[in-house]
Amino acid sequence: MAFPTVASPDGKEVSQDEGTNDTEPSSDTDYERIETMKGWSFQYNQGTDDYSLFFELLGGAGKTVSANVDVDIRIVNDNGEEVLAAAKSVTDDDFGYYESNAAGTRYLADIRIPTAEIQEGRSSSGTVYFTVRKGTIALFDEVNCMALYCLPVSDVKLTVDNLPVDIKVKGYDGNTESMIQITEVSYTFEKEYTPQLKITLTGQKTYGSDSGYDIIAYKLYDSEEYLIDTGTVFLNSLDNGDRFKGNSIIICDVTPGETYFLRPTEYSW
Repeated sequence: MAFPTVASPDGKEVSQDEGTNDTEPSSDTDYERIETMKGWSFQYNQGTDDYSLFFELLGGAGKTVSANVDVDIRIVNDNGEEVLAAAKSVTDDDFGYYESNAAGTRYLADIRIPTAEIQEGRSSSGTVYFTVRKGTIALFDEVNCMALYCLPVSDVKLTVDNLPVDIKVKGYDGNTESMIQITEVSYTFEKEYTPQLKITLTGQKTYGSDSGYDIIAYKLYDSEEYLIDTGTVFLNSLDNGDRFKGNSIIICDVTPGETYFLRPTEYSW
């Protein structure tokens, strides 16, 4: 049996039937009458905390149809990790009307994938591959679409050795003007869109008067001891004995699942 023709996600069909579909969709349990698939896409549904894989099936004369079929799905993130390999059954109940500004109203299959079924990985983007079949017979060649900034990612870990850490703050002449003690380092990991690590230092000024601001430096290393980032933290208007909390260090484009090591250091002029 020849494969039915397949349309690309932008809606361009390669079947011989052209034109729009102005009739109501029909249920077509005879899978051999399905001629075209188009309009596939993948999205995260925040309200229900799951994912949707959409596609449209058409029969003769471009008539939209629903059908009882099976779909093999695999998702590979941009780090090369396969985070999902599953088979889903689709029935007439999984088809419905969906509207978008780009494509208008369309009659699509909606395969729901719970977030818990997708493994956390080291990239929030990837590629969704799927094959529509009936039993062991593939109705179409495998197709794919993008998953952009929506896949579950692993948490990062941040460590700091030997807290509390005392850091000298020196002036231009090299003399010690103040002393800063870091007592705690906390962090949050923001996973949406571009992964971002926010680091907060907590401590106290243990020596010196208010000089307007004190500067300390830091270095951030990954688990293989590669230097990832360096920078400075300005502590404003601290008198001797003043405690501080805040002055977040923000690291963009961190790698999910990675372990980082923070080293607060003395600032060099």
